[in-house]
Amino acid sequence: AMSSNSDVSDLVRRVAGPLAVVGAGALAAVGGILAWNALENAAVQKRLRKCANKMIKVDGVEFNVKEQGQGEYTVVLDAGLGMSSACWTWVQEKVSKNTRVISFDRPGLGCSPPKPGPWLRRVDGIVDDMHRVLSAIGAKEKLVLVGHSCSGMDCRLFCHRFPDQVVGMVLVDTAHEGQIKQAQGSSIYNTYPSAEATQEKLRRLSYLWKTGLMRMMFVASSPWFRDASFRLPFLNLIKRALDAVGRAAADQVRSQIKMIGPHLPKSIYQRYVDETFNHHAMAAMVSEHGSQRESMEFMSGLDLMKPAVLGSRPLIVVSRDPFRGAGGRLYPNAKGDPGREAMHEAFQRDQAVLSLKSERRVIGGAGHGSLLFVEQDAEHTAKAILDVVRMLKNSPK
Repeated sequence: AMSSNSDVSDLVRRVAGPLAVVGAGALAAVGGILAWNALENAAVQKRLRKCANKMIKVDGVEFNVKEQGQGEYTVVLDAGLGMSSACWTWVQEKVSKNTRVISFDRPGLGCSPPKPGPWLRRVDGIVDDMHRVLSAIGAKEKLVLVGHSCSGMDCRLFCHRFPDQVVGMVLVDTAHEGQIKQAQGSSIYNTYPSAEATQEKLRRLSYLWKTGLMRMMFVASSPWFRDASFRLPFLNLIKRALDAVGRAAADQVRSQIKMIGPHLPKSIYQRYVDETFNHHAMAAMVSEHGSQRESMEFMSGLDLMKPAVLGSRPLIVVSRDPFRGAGGRLYPNAKGDPGREAMHEAFQRDQAVLSLKSERRVIGGAGHGSLLFVEQDAEHTAKAILDVVRMLKNSPK
């Protein structure tokens, strides 16, 4: 019996040493990952604060505002779902040579810090923020509102609430609330998640960022890591483990940066990377996407899609090329799906009758995002905005 006990004790001693080494190594690795993640996150936020144009505080909430140019009319650029003011860089630069232009970052996006409170970002709350920001910088009249994608609803609701301030509008390949009823079952227009699903996504996202897993997944989605994982079994195991916890989310962000980044001015490339890959921005994107169903239902109750609802305000609807689809010049050889594009064309025509002075322009070769991000297409968007300003200048006072 004594010999048996001695053997067991001997075995425990032999196993305990290596286990302690492995445990210490694991703890050191986890601590290293957490420290690296915290340092990287802090560095990103520091760079974004440095890139901010003008931070203004409204009711305790900070907004980054970019204001350029001078003129009788003020153009207000409202970014689409989950996007920042950086998406307007080409357009704002061109339009500001002729008139005053303002763009801003919603909370959590771009250089604006997140806003505490409920995750829901319904269209009326966005419009409230927009109005407060514009009021704070003295932009209270002769506004030309420009919306891209889902922010078209923001612009139309703003005009409904503050009609005396808005004199013209440009809708750039925008969505509208009728889509949620007209496109039942469509994979592109009716995929807005429920509140429960959105809350679960936000909880998961928070966990992935706090643990450093999101940053690890971003590294693992890089081309060099993929190549190395084919040659080194250890890296392949790490990659598979990260796949299991949701590496696809990091893949999507990297793909977006790869697609859009080369079309941006070099001076803002790093800012765009930082704006796109950080916890606050990804959470804001999830929140805005998860709020779309409620936004469309809210807008439907106001009946703002009636012909001539904008009166005689000049309106130009800028649309993508249906033959190139949503990708346009952002994707080589992009082609539009005929069924989907026919539906999108109908939605664009719906909006082209909202004013007595309206015009629709289909930009050949352009896609949904390239109307802002590709300079060649952004020229057409800027021209539409300046044409509205010109119409206002030439109209009888």
